[in-house]
Amino acid sequence: MASTRKARVPMREQIRLINECRQSGMSDADWCRENDIAVSTFYNWVSRCRKAAADQAPPPNYGHLDVPRPKQDVVPIDIVPDYISERHTASQMQKIVP
Repeated sequence: MASTRKARVPMREQIRLINECRQSGMSDADWCRENDIAVSTFYNWVSRCRKAAADQAPPPNYGHLDVPRPKQDVVPIDIVPDYISERHTASQMQKIVP
């Protein structure tokens, strides 16, 4: 019995065929049947092409920008005790206690 194995399809051709299928408006199975391609072969192409594209994608930067930012000035401040709140608290206490 002779083997009827088909020649390997280059990835560029696989991508072209996948795009043609997706743009046809037909279901994948119907398109594959019409183009004499096994559905399992078609989905293997899709999987391989996705993996190849993912391997070529640059790593994500998660929104981090490498923009140099100017350094902020450090300004000394004086901490002043809050005498108003102490007086306010004392005057409130006088109102509560008869």
